[in-house]
Amino acid sequence: MIELRDVHKLFGSHEVLKGITASVTKGEVVCIIGPSGSGKSTILRCINGLESYEAGDIRIEGARVDRDAASIVAIRTQVAMVFQRFNLFPHRTALENVIEGPVFVKKEPWAQAVERGRALLAQVGLAEKADMHPAQLSGGQQQRVAIARACHAAQSHPVRRADLGARSRAGRRGAGGDAQAGG
Repeated sequence: MIELRDVHKLFGSHEVLKGITASVTKGEVVCIIGPSGSGKSTILRCINGLESYEAGDIRIEGARVDRDAASIVAIRTQVAMVFQRFNLFPHRTALENVIEGPVFVKKEPWAQAVERGRALLAQVGLAEKADMHPAQLSGGQQQRVAIARACHAAQSHPVRRADLGARSRAGRRGAGGDAQAGG
């Protein structure tokens, strides 16, 4: 579960997050909608521990999110974020981009990572694109590779921020909304 209680975030004197309180249970899909500059990306960066926050409390599975605490590494293995610029490795295939973190950072066995990577690519409608490089994929397809990569890396609570409206019908069935908790 992801829990936010009275979260406040300031950039200088500008308060971007003004007492955000919400909870997302495992498997629940939540969309964060608002105008540019309203704090959508900021709250997601706070949840992932990439941004600090001035007041309130953010917890993931009961553990407090504090970007300066040693526990942030363990929390980040449960939560991943797909950035608006998803920065796929151009010299790696879609599948290689999905399995990079689990194999080289988490030391997951290659065969296991490949099996899960292929399943995640299938889930986002890209099974047939596993061996293609990012330059051979559309922007929406690259975005779905990044979503599969985040799901594989986190294996629990993928959090994504992007405009997913232009995705194909197959990808929309498999990927959900803007933010999702689950595993």
